[in-house]
Amino acid sequence: MTAANPGEPGKDEALARRAAELTAGDRRHDRRLFWWELLAVLVVAALLTARALWLT
Repeated sequence: MTAANPGEPGKDEALARRAAELTAGDRRHDRRLFWWELLAVLVVAALLTARALWLT
């Protein structure tokens, strides 16, 4: 059992096993996805900033 979820025994252990099973390819894919998401957020922020500056 965990302190966060006392009714669910082994939840933390299952998560730890899943994390250990991730391959280098999985981690590389996750890292690539992170950078694409960050790029998208920055582009949206730049567009909103440019729009706000244009309207003032």
